[in-house]
Amino acid sequence: MNRINRREFLTMLGGATAISMGIPQAFASTSTADKITPNVTSLYVKGLVMVDLGNPEVIRLGFPKAPGHKATLSIGPHNGQKKTLTMKGRSVIEAKPIASADTKILVPELVRMKEFYGDAVKGQVDKCPGVMSIPRNAIHSVKATELTAARYTFVRSDTGAEVTTFRPRQLADAIKIELSSAGILKLEDSKMNIPLDTAGELRVEYTPEKRASEDPFADHFHHYFPYIERPAALDFDVVPRKVGAASSPTPHVGHRFMMLDNILVCSLVAVP
Repeated sequence: MNRINRREFLTMLGGATAISMGIPQAFASTSTADKITPNVTSLYVKGLVMVDLGNPEVIRLGFPKAPGHKATLSIGPHNGQKKTLTMKGRSVIEAKPIASADTKILVPELVRMKEFYGDAVKGQVDKCPGVMSIPRNAIHSVKATELTAARYTFVRSDTGAEVTTFRPRQLADAIKIELSSAGILKLEDSKMNIPLDTAGELRVEYTPEKRASEDPFADHFHHYFPYIERPAALDFDVVPRKVGAASSPTPHVGHRFMMLDNILVCSLVAVP
């Protein structure tokens, strides 16, 4: 994987200047091929990521504090080689509106924290060390592109009892957000800017640098809890547990994430 410093990256871009809680319109998540949409840049997201859907105007991607995890951004330009950067701090996408800001976004494969703690649960994604903000009206669609091979349920960590409010299912291992290409991704509090129309796709990964166990998803899920606010009566943690192999092969739509195919790393969650 090629890595570049900030100066080399800006040169590659031709002198360009300085990462859920509610979602629009339902989108199919198991189609076998991506459809090409004009004037759209695809942002793929994978790993230990919180998708904040609670704000009616902005969707935020939060990267919780998690030792051993690293956030990277891979840029696939229309011309030239793919480049990879380490992501830090706050990032924001500023783009031309292409949809209604109040459109519903539904990705049924995402784990929703309100499935455990009800509608009163609140996300605190702003407290994550890394956050990417995306205006809702700049999003054409959102869908899952990779699912876990196994179906999962959740159990309480204190009693071991299964959480009956959660529907066991295959979970989103990666999602794709189609963005207006008429915009800019501003990284590290605007220290670096990437014009979206220069990239065919962007890939954000927040994954462990080493595979520490057979089920990192279960081992790493606890990193989410410092960033949610639960009702006092429901102040318990939950742990994912496999309930059996999937009835069909894990779907992969489009190009897969390098070196991580068919390996469950950390699945995303949405708040509230």
